[in-house]
Amino acid sequence: MWTIFCVFLMGCAGHKLNWQSPYRELSSLKEGDIIHIPTGVKITKEQLINMLTGTRIIYVGEVHDNINSHKVQMEILKALTKRHPKKIAVGIEMLKRSSQESADQWTSGKIDEKDFVKIWLKNWSNDFQYYRSILHYIRENKIPLIALRAPGDWLERVKKAESADQPKDNEEEFPQMDFQDPYHRAHIKAVFGKHPMGGQSFESFYRVQVLWDESMAESIAEYLQGEHGQDKQMLIFAGSHHIQYGFGIPRRVFRRIPLPYAIVLPMTVHVPPEKKHKLMAVTPPEIPLQSGDFAWIVSYQDLDDQRVYLGVMIRDTDDGVKVLGTLKNSTAEEVGLQKNDIITAMDGEPIETRFDLTYLIGLKKPGERGIIEVLRDKKPLSFEVTFKARDGVKP
Repeated sequence: MWTIFCVFLMGCAGHKLNWQSPYRELSSLKEGDIIHIPTGVKITKEQLINMLTGTRIIYVGEVHDNINSHKVQMEILKALTKRHPKKIAVGIEMLKRSSQESADQWTSGKIDEKDFVKIWLKNWSNDFQYYRSILHYIRENKIPLIALRAPGDWLERVKKAESADQPKDNEEEFPQMDFQDPYHRAHIKAVFGKHPMGGQSFESFYRVQVLWDESMAESIAEYLQGEHGQDKQMLIFAGSHHIQYGFGIPRRVFRRIPLPYAIVLPMTVHVPPEKKHKLMAVTPPEIPLQSGDFAWIVSYQDLDDQRVYLGVMIRDTDDGVKVLGTLKNSTAEEVGLQKNDIITAMDGEPIETRFDLTYLIGLKKPGERGIIEVLRDKKPLSFEVTFKARDGVKP
């Protein structure tokens, strides 16, 4: 729900927390270091995997828009899959429980990437590229992919509830929710105080956060207790906010099914100067808990300089995908695309909806070329374009 970034962002704002080991100043570490947080002892990746091998549930946090967080997740996934073939399952925050059938179709190869990206966009946001290599690895190795998050209608119903009690309508659908964790509440309140949600009350906001975590915890417990999960070791990929200190998902899973678990936190201790505008100054409360079991030090790197944009404003119409205008200094403006052009194809692939175009553009990298075909006053035209990075497009 929140993007995590040194330690987490809400939308495009974040705050720093004290993730120090009691024995080591983590900010003094370098990229690639792995620390056992309770003791401050530096360990190797192989030693980490050895320690994780005997753990039933492994929570691996992430900064949603940090490529290097996902590289940590991938390394752990690959290492454990190699050690325990066909005994690994992966649960992800990004898919709603209602999308489990689609997750199964993806892992079984019954739907292609384009169709899965459509489902992804309905569940999460336009960031599939951050997860692409992980999801393809899961598919190639037929690893069960478990959708964890609460359906949207649950969140709306809880948000509108008048108290922290269970919602009265269709109450049996909802997971059991614990609103009494003082550390979790204090933690969320500190964030809310610096990032109020459009006039939403804190209690309403907090109910949503609790449901978010409880629904994921219930999904995990149900899978591990079910027919297909009883012999599986389960990796959970979620924003670090939901797993750090254990009071988000881990404690709520343990309440349902007490199994040994470990928390691995990819941790960015140094923020590039050009990314510091994303940080939000929040003074966290004192929390007498370890933030996790292991910290894996990573640098921060997003995909902003790898994404390309055609630079058109478009709309689906009865006639097709119509250009409403072009952005200044964009590829579209330079090659001569014009208002009211109907985009019919890209690289020979037919364009019938906005999604068709944005999906194909999303596969391009800066400097790569493409052929855009349009109808202008019913006359077919073709344009060869060289795609620019995002920074080259000015609104």
